[in-house]
Amino acid sequence: MAETTINGQLYDWESVEIRLPNGVAVGITEINYSDERSVELRYGKGGTPRGRGHKNYKPSCDLTLDLDEAERLRSELGGYYAKTPFNIVVSYGNNDQATVTDTIKDCVITKVDTSAKQDDDNAGAKKLEVQPQMIAWNGTDAYNAGRDGSPGA
Repeated sequence: MAETTINGQLYDWESVEIRLPNGVAVGITEINYSDERSVELRYGKGGTPRGRGHKNYKPSCDLTLDLDEAERLRSELGGYYAKTPFNIVVSYGNNDQATVTDTIKDCVITKVDTSAKQDDDNAGAKKLEVQPQMIAWNGTDAYNAGRDGSPGA
């Protein structure tokens, strides 16, 4: 059953709260995260598939931070390429709908990109590419391999 809204307010950018290791990010203009686990048909003798083979789980994330926000994160981590993984928590909520919280787990920064140009209103903003180990979509891990390699909950 679809959830109805009282005042017609749906999730928008103002309803998103992004928590980094240095606290709630205010100077953030974009976050993108996704995961995938490809499935390939397996063939043997003949021209029809015998079954499916699963490839590895692959999560990814990138975010764009204003320079001051990026500097707070860098300071908290002890450097952009610090070895200690961190979580990014993204919550979507407003008065009319339930809060949805995704956790991008065990992240490390793999690339930092910036630019500045004449008449730039946000000079030095940093785009960070992040490599997470797992994404929990509203509290549920997308894929959780057990020690034997089998899917978990």
